[in-house]
Amino acid sequence: MKPMTLRERRLVAIGLLVLAVGAAYLVILGPLVGGFIDRAAQKRDLRESYKRDERLVASLPALRAAAEAQRATASRFAVVAPSEALAVEALKERLQRISTDEGFAVRAVTDMQADAPQGAIKVRADLTLTLTQLYETLHRLQNEDAYVVVDYISISADRSLATGRLAPIDVRLELQTPWRTIRGRS
Repeated sequence: MKPMTLRERRLVAIGLLVLAVGAAYLVILGPLVGGFIDRAAQKRDLRESYKRDERLVASLPALRAAAEAQRATASRFAVVAPSEALAVEALKERLQRISTDEGFAVRAVTDMQADAPQGAIKVRADLTLTLTQLYETLHRLQNEDAYVVVDYISISADRSLATGRLAPIDVRLELQTPWRTIRGRS
C-alpha cells in the first residue's frame, strides 16, 4: 500500500472528526436534548391537565345541582323500589289503580322479567275495556310517573263483530319501564 498524500490524510482526519462528532451527538447530546424536549412536552401536558382539572373543580357546584335535580325527578323516568320483584309489583299495582279509576277489568297481569333488558321491568296485561278507556289508559301510562314504554299492543274486537254493535274489546299490552333501587345518600 502506498502512503497517503497530505490531502488524503486531511480528508481522512475530517471524516474521522465528523464521525466522532456524530457519534458524540448520538451517544451524549441526542438523548440529553431529547430528554429536555420530552420533559417540556410533559410539563405542557401537565399544565393543560391542571387547567382542565381546575375547570372541572370549578363546575362541581353546577354538577351537584344537576345531580340533585336528576335525583329529584328520578321517579319520573324509572320505578324506584328496593328490589326488582317489588318494582314489578309496583307496575302491576299501577295498572290495577288505572283500571279502578277508568272502570275496566284487568283479566291478568303477567311478569315477563325473563324478556326484560337489564335494568328494566316488563309485564304483560290482558284487559277488557272500551276504546275510550283504552285511549285514557294509554294516555295515563304515557304521562304519569314513571314513564312506560308500550312494547306490544294487540286489540281484539271479536264481540263487536259477532253482535254487530259496539262492545268491550280485549287488549293485550306488554309494558316496559326502567327501575332503580332505593339507595341511601352517601
